[in-house]
Amino acid sequence: MKMTQYISALLYRYPCVIVPGFGAFITEIQSSFYDVEKQLFFPPQKRISFNRNIVNNDGLLANHIATQERLSYEEAVTRIQAMVADWNNTLTSFDSL
Repeated sequence: MKMTQYISALLYRYPCVIVPGFGAFITEIQSSFYDVEKQLFFPPQKRISFNRNIVNNDGLLANHIATQERLSYEEAVTRIQAMVADWNNTLTSFDSL
């Protein structure tokens, strides 16, 4: 499953994407600006932060995956749970180093 691609696509359109049981990716739009010293314009951009305390399923990611993969909502949630378990195992293995 292309979980990272799905999260990326949703972050392009929405300010927050929750990965149930893992956390939320949150975007913040930063306005364009002009640097007087460098005499350069910088375009608007999005900054991404992560909040591990937001873990409740809002359905956005699961619905997107279900649509893209032609799955039931329940199957999409099951796949997300499996991916989150894998991510948590990977992160836990780094803690033991």
